[in-house]
Amino acid sequence: MPSDVMLTLACSPSDVDAATGACAHPMWVYQPPVIPELDATSGIAVGVAILLVWAAAYGFKSMKRAGD
Repeated sequence: MPSDVMLTLACSPSDVDAATGACAHPMWVYQPPVIPELDATSGIAVGVAILLVWAAAYGFKSMKRAGD
């Protein structure tokens, strides 16, 4: 296992004792990343969406300046 993998202590909801709040069977699970990994196609789609939003904002800003 790589040294940069972070494990988190977790408990299944069915294993939690309602009276004490203690977990009967704790387990170590991999912590999900904050930013999910993207394949090339998804990365390109996100990049294109960002560029389109930027271009639309630039266009509206240009139209506003032309109207003044």
